[in-house]
Amino acid sequence: MVDAPRAIHLAIIRKRFPGISLAEMTLDAGGEHYVYVLDRSIVFRFPQEPGPIPLVRPHAIAWLAATNAIPFALPNCKIEHDDEFGIWFERARYLPGVPFTPEVASTFSGDEMRTIARQMGEFLTTLHALPLEPARALGMNEMNPADFWDYMENNPNGYPWVRQALWPMLQPEGRAWVASLFEWFIAQAKQTPLPLVIRHNDMQPCHIIVDPDAHKLSGVIDFSWRIADPAGDFKAFEHYGPDFVAEVYARYGGTVDPGFEARRLFYTGHDVVFRLARSCAAGDAEAIAEDHAQLSAYIRAHPIA
Repeated sequence: MVDAPRAIHLAIIRKRFPGISLAEMTLDAGGEHYVYVLDRSIVFRFPQEPGPIPLVRPHAIAWLAATNAIPFALPNCKIEHDDEFGIWFERARYLPGVPFTPEVASTFSGDEMRTIARQMGEFLTTLHALPLEPARALGMNEMNPADFWDYMENNPNGYPWVRQALWPMLQPEGRAWVASLFEWFIAQAKQTPLPLVIRHNDMQPCHIIVDPDAHKLSGVIDFSWRIADPAGDFKAFEHYGPDFVAEVYARYGGTVDPGFEARRLFYTGHDVVFRLARSCAAGDAEAIAEDHAQLSAYIRAHPIA
């Protein structure tokens, strides 16, 4: 994180918590935000690209909370603006715990994993049943199901970028696997428009928070919010094994169309591929080696049918 935004962010936070220092905060510059955790109770999130934050974010969290059907805590938040610095930011409830990485999941028992899988299925049932029109009225980002294939096939940030970034480093079998992944999805999306629901839109293991001591689900964080294909919200579950995925499906009350499972696997593979492409673009040799190894392992575990 560069010094200028850090100093500004600290000044903004000190207006609300006088006297606090950087030493009393946990800092994270990952993703699309600068994140500050205060006293393990409050989170301040400043967009890395300054600008207004869609008001749909706190409203959508409130919609979920009002259902009284979410089996864990929600990161209730509000959007604020600092007039002195002209910066929008988000203040949210901190959810204690650790990310539910595959390494953490390996310490949970079968019964504990099944409990979390059931809770995730119930959560996604409620989330995906939220009505679309209020979200659209507040400007929630929405996928166009009729031409998303065109974005993936032709947009410089889609499949063309993947080929440009990865083809020089991948072996022929790796290139064939990635090509099959993307070209299958593009062909299917051309043939059948994707279904639409309100979704979390960034369901990664790092956004599923668990209590590592009690072995319980603490909550889900970093909602990106988008009206898009519900299968995209199932992508993290592949990292916990087939039994976990089956249990989520068993508790999911939304529509599972014939192509749902294949699209779920596309979204999971898509993220593994894009993680390596982003590391290549950044020129981070250590991350490239790690992400390349993860992609190779994923390809071995998911051979082309």
